[in-house]
Amino acid sequence: MIFLISLVTALYCSCLPVPEITLQENPPKQEVIQYSSRLCEGDRLQFGNKAIQFKKVVSDSRCPKGTTCIWAGEVKVLVEFFENGQSLGEEVINGASFNLAQIFGKKSWNLNGFQVSPYPSIHYKIEPEEYSLSLNISETIAEEN
Repeated sequence: MIFLISLVTALYCSCLPVPEITLQENPPKQEVIQYSSRLCEGDRLQFGNKAIQFKKVVSDSRCPKGTTCIWAGEVKVLVEFFENGQSLGEEVINGASFNLAQIFGKKSWNLNGFQVSPYPSIHYKIEPEEYSLSLNISETIAEEN
């Protein structure tokens, strides 16, 4: 009887899947460098050999403080991109959804923060020279193991 139980157990166990053990190399470590600044019209945020210059606010349809709006609105700004001191062109951007890779050609650059001040109010008209643009840009660098 013990022989029969041992035989059945041996046959049963031999049909079970054997888990595969795969050794993986350590994933590359990443370093993230942050660049941020508050820019007035004409100012540049320099990061490495690249730069973004705040040219002007193109439109500001954000819902003013003190009102109720159906739509929150948005603000659009004109910026100019530079690499090695040479202009790569101008773009109208409206926030952190802008993809810097389409300008600089590398996926390692990200626009993480975008804020235009001051915020509109029903009690005050903002003059164009009063606007400022706060940008936060990050570069992800993969380190070799």
